Amino acid sequence: MTSALALLLASALLAHAADAKGKSEMSQNITVVGRAAAPALAVPPPSPSKPVVDEVLRSLALGRGEGPAGPEVVHVSPESFRLERPFPDAPFLALSPENIHALYDSWTFEVLSDDGEIATRSEGVSILRESIDWDGSGLDGRLVLIAGRRYRYRFTGRRGGREFVVESDPVLIKSFTRREYAGETRLEAAIEEIFTDKTASYATGAERYLDAMADALRAGDARADGTYRFELYTKDPRGKLAAARAKALAKLFGKGFLVEPARVKVQPMPVERGEALAAFVPPAKGPRIGNE
Repeated sequence: MTSALALLLASALLAHAADAKGKSEMSQNITVVGRAAAPALAVPPPSPSKPVVDEVLRSLALGRGEGPAGPEVVHVSPESFRLERPFPDAPFLALSPENIHALYDSWTFEVLSDDGEIATRSEGVSILRESIDWDGSGLDGRLVLIAGRRYRYRFTGRRGGREFVVESDPVLIKSFTRREYAGETRLEAAIEEIFTDKTASYATGAERYLDAMADALRAGDARADGTYRFELYTKDPRGKLAAARAKALAKLFGKGFLVEPARVKVQPMPVERGEALAAFVPPAKGPRIGNE
């Protein structure tokens, strides 16, 4: 028993002596057992980015995209006070790119009448850089605006399979001014603003338009033959109603211009766009120099 204890003590002393001379290393394999791994998390594939309209007219907050896929439609009020005055100038509808802060890759701009007819249409890619103004022209540049009708614009932006629409409320255009290719200025008003229905009697408020026509003709240069030119668009230009209205206009303007009614040329014309009365102011001849 004593010899065995002596041998163990001797072995311990030898091991201690070996450790004192140099370091000894010990390695150990440790295995950690845990729970079984969960199945891979299912992640849907990325979908096209949805355009978000951030602001319209700098004050109107739009939808946040919480609804189902489809166009987001926002209605805005166009400038209407100016258009209520007799014979406003173009533009009659206008959209500025500063009024839309949105993400879109392509766009379409349309002007629609109150019956849904598309008066004009334009489209493009990238962000709209310049304002879009409508002067009453159609796709071919010809006049399509009809006095007495309501019009609105519709701007559609598209990105990643989604759309948003900015649509103006309809605005009634009772009359308008348009520069003609020949240099003349057209002043046109809806017939219901001039005459009562199916009569040659003047409608209430007709003097607003008739006086404005007379003022413009007085301020313009006279025609070489000394006449004043009007066109009366009517459904039956050869009928009695058209003749009676033309006679009433010639008498009224003749008195106002201090000329014979025969010098006021009111030509009944077939309806091209709608029933209306148009006055034509000749182009200015420029400043005149003379000796008194």
